[in-house]
Amino acid sequence: MTAQLTIETFPDEAAVSYIRGKAVADPKNFGNLPAQLKQRAFTVAGIEQIDALRRIRDAIAKLPEGASWDEAKREIAAEISPYVAAPQGGRNQVGEAPQGGRNQARAAMARAEFLLRTHGFQAYAVSRHQQQMEDIEIFPYWKYVTVGDSRVRPGHAALDGKVLRADDPWWRTHYPPWEWGCRCVVEALDDEAARAAGISTHAEMPTPERSGSFTFDASDASADLDMLSKSRDDADMRFFGNMARNCTVYRDDGSESTMWDHMIEAAMRRTARTLTALTEKDGRERAAVRDFTTGRLIGETVGDENSVKPADAKGATVCTLHTHPVGDNTPSPGDLMTGFSIGSRAEFIAAGKKLRRWVWLKTPEKDDVDRIVEYNRANNSGGVDIDAYKTFLNRLVAEGYIEMEVLS
Repeated sequence: MTAQLTIETFPDEAAVSYIRGKAVADPKNFGNLPAQLKQRAFTVAGIEQIDALRRIRDAIAKLPEGASWDEAKREIAAEISPYVAAPQGGRNQVGEAPQGGRNQARAAMARAEFLLRTHGFQAYAVSRHQQQMEDIEIFPYWKYVTVGDSRVRPGHAALDGKVLRADDPWWRTHYPPWEWGCRCVVEALDDEAARAAGISTHAEMPTPERSGSFTFDASDASADLDMLSKSRDDADMRFFGNMARNCTVYRDDGSESTMWDHMIEAAMRRTARTLTALTEKDGRERAAVRDFTTGRLIGETVGDENSVKPADAKGATVCTLHTHPVGDNTPSPGDLMTGFSIGSRAEFIAAGKKLRRWVWLKTPEKDDVDRIVEYNRANNSGGVDIDAYKTFLNRLVAEGYIEMEVLS
């Protein structure tokens, strides 16, 4: 039996999430990212306007949301047109010579086609790879399939029809698209279909080289931070973290972050959804602690309805998450004390579907420390003045002691 696939565009929620989940990166330091992380960010050469980059990314996402290929391409071309239009007597921002208006429009459409093929095909591949990995026990073999027309390159044509075990490392470098403009796909086969098609060994598989600087690995691209860290040691993850902290990215509200913070926040969002569902079910608080330098989840704990103690971080630089069974996602006095005492890089608080991120930026004055302690005592006894406490908290934010932002 063969799992049916198609290369035609179609609505795909996982593909949409992959595209919209890409951090809009500053083109000036996008190159700081290692290849494994570049596919998690979005930028376009020659375009430095962050709002334009975000609109282009979102226009690409409209393809798996249900837009036609031509609709998505026209919208992207309209966005990039100002950046491919050649000024009088010079070259444009992508190095093209001046052309007439009609040729400029064609150049914009051609570049839009390129962006849509690159990011759109990758998004569909990520979604397809995720589904095939979920079905790997039923369909343990994968078959390489080209489009079969005259535009298929020789290196790709040499792979057409090849069948190999899905867990073979060969797929890490040649799961399509593995080169610019690649239109190939992978079909999943069960044992019977694989035997009928003819199974190759790893040694028998051709290994054509990629051209240019193309980097894409569907197994990494579809992996969240926890999955990514499982296949790498702490040294590798610290290297990723150091490089990613040198790449500026922008949230959808326009605020700056780093690529590493973006990845940590995404991981905390996933953890928050899981723990919040459990908290809403039984009313108990939960906490998760993550090593900020490696991204690894250190541990999760459960507490009573009023407090929860974070897992032992063993001296690591950490970020923490905890859930509130009732109320909002404002940090409590106890949260302030805990976050400061363990020196967390960032705190995430989830209440229902709302998630807040906050972090101490500098040491509070002694008088403020004393007030936090008093507020905590009052809170534990049920007699805290909520309005007064929030006014105090807002002052700490305004004076630069604490940074807070609502993420959802």
